[in-house]
Amino acid sequence: MDKKLYNYSIIGFVFVGIIGSISHFVFGWSNYTTAIGCFFPVNESTWEHLKLIFFPYLIWAIAEYYLLKKEKGVLISKCIGVISGMLAVVIFFYTYTGVSGKSIGLLNILSFFIGVGTAFLVDYFLIKSKKLSSANETIALAVFIIIGALFFIFTFAPPLIPLFKDPINSTYGI
Repeated sequence: MDKKLYNYSIIGFVFVGIIGSISHFVFGWSNYTTAIGCFFPVNESTWEHLKLIFFPYLIWAIAEYYLLKKEKGVLISKCIGVISGMLAVVIFFYTYTGVSGKSIGLLNILSFFIGVGTAFLVDYFLIKSKKLSSANETIALAVFIIIGALFFIFTFAPPLIPLFKDPINSTYGI
């Protein structure tokens, strides 16, 4: 199982890395279609960029849940993983911009891959440990739904705090 889980984690990292990178451009490619903005970043805010991890990771989490159906605690491990990955992005971004005083494109890209890597490392070790129960899967599903709903809501009505502010044009949401 360890080898299979390891391979799925590597494949998942590559999947989320590629799909998340492409996702950065989908809203523009869609001619700024509002419904597309629920799933893809609508501006350059940190919050909107968390969609680059969350939605591709959710797709992979569902796939891996079925691939590892005999393993317990997969969904809750994935939930903890994606939250850890998104937190890693936020922490890395605000730490380096706080120190340097500016946003640097290459480090922004690096923050995405650090977040994806963190998500997969966390969920890999949690699944491997077999310490989380499948009984927590209802909670995990609820948390995934709540986070997804927050992305939808905050696309249209974001809180007026820096996490949601587009640093390029100083706007919020759509």
